Amino acid sequence: MAIKSFKLSLFGLFLAAFSFNASAGERGLSVGETSPNPELRYYNKDQRFYYGNISTLYNYKEDNTLLVAFMPQISKENNYADVMISAFDRYFAEGLAFSGQYDWEKNKSKLKILVISKNDESEIREYIEQKGIDFEMVSDINMDAANSFGISSWSSSGDGSAVYVIDKDNKIVYADNNYKGEGEKLRTVQKEIFAQLNVADLSAEIVLNDKILMPGDDAVDFSFSYVENGSLFGSENKPAKLSDYIGKKNVIIAFYPAPFSMSCMMEARTFDSYAEEQTIKNITNSNIGSNEDVEILMVSNSGTGVLKSWGDDLKLKNVKLISDGSGKISYLYSSFNPMGFNNRTLFIIDKSGKLSYIDWDYKVDETDFSQVTDHLKLISEK
Repeated sequence: MAIKSFKLSLFGLFLAAFSFNASAGERGLSVGETSPNPELRYYNKDQRFYYGNISTLYNYKEDNTLLVAFMPQISKENNYADVMISAFDRYFAEGLAFSGQYDWEKNKSKLKILVISKNDESEIREYIEQKGIDFEMVSDINMDAANSFGISSWSSSGDGSAVYVIDKDNKIVYADNNYKGEGEKLRTVQKEIFAQLNVADLSAEIVLNDKILMPGDDAVDFSFSYVENGSLFGSENKPAKLSDYIGKKNVIIAFYPAPFSMSCMMEARTFDSYAEEQTIKNITNSNIGSNEDVEILMVSNSGTGVLKSWGDDLKLKNVKLISDGSGKISYLYSSFNPMGFNNRTLFIIDKSGKLSYIDWDYKVDETDFSQVTDHLKLISEK
C-alpha cells in the first residue's frame, strides 16, 4: 500500500511562515509606516446611483481601524476578486468572524473597510449593486490613491492585491502586497483585526501538538458539530462523533485554513462532487454500505456563521463543514499552524478505524486528489 511521506517538517513550517509575507514590500508600503491620506470618492449600497461621497482617507476612517485593499480589477480576468471581496464582506462587514462575547452590532463602526480598484465609477456602482456589498468601494482609474501607497502600476488584471490594516493612529500594522484570496492570509488579517479591536481570539489559545501520527495508528475519536447543508433555519448545527462512521464508512478528514478563499473553495467543491458521484454510483449499483462509501469532514477554525454562509454560497450538499474554534480537533491531528490557521492536511480513516493515509501538505491539484481517490479505491477492494 502506497502511503504519502511526511511532507512538512517543523523547519518547513517556519520557512512557509517566513515566505508567507516575503512578498510584502516588493511594492507598496510596509508595516510600521504611516498611512498616506489620499482623497477618495467612495460608493456603497446607498450611494451607488449617484456621484459618491468625497473624503480624505483619514476623515473617512476617523479614529477607527481600517482594512483597505488595492485591487487591479474587479473583472473575470481577476479570478480571485469575487472570493476576496466576499470574504471581506462576510467576515468583517457582516461580522460573521465575530462571535462569543463580542457585540459586533454595537461595535461594528470601529472597523472600516475599503476596496479600491482601477475600475471606472460605473463599474464600481454596478458591482456593488450586483453583489450587495456592505462596505465602500473606490474607483481609482488614474491610480492616484494607489500611487500614494507606493503602488506604481499593475502589470495585469490578475496581479495580487495590496492589503493593509491601518490602526486608529494611522499606522500600518499589517501589509501584504501580493494578496490573492488565500485562506492563510485571510486568517492572518482576521488575527490582526481582532488584536486591534481587542476581540478574544480562540485560536490564540490553541496548543500545538508535536505528535507525529503514522499510518496504522488508531484514529483518535472526537465529537463535533457540523453545519447542515441547505438548512433554512440559522446554522442548524448537528452533533456527531467520528466513531459514528467507524465500521460503516471510510472517512476523509480534511483540515484547511479558511472558508471564502481560493484553494479552499476548489477543495470543497472537488470533495463535494466526488462524494456525490460515489453516492450516485452506489445507489445505481445497489451498493449502499460497501467499502466505497465515504464520509468527508472538512475542518477549519472558523465559526458556524461563516461556514453556513460559505456552504450556501457554494451549494455544498455532501461534505460536512466542521467548526473547530477551540482547536481540539486540530490539536488531536497535529494540524494547527502557529500563524493562526489550520494547515492543509488530510487523513483517510478506514472502516476498521485505522489511519490508512496521511498527507501533511495536501495540494489542491489533480495529482494529490488522484492519490486520495486511488487510495480509497485500494482500500475498498480489500
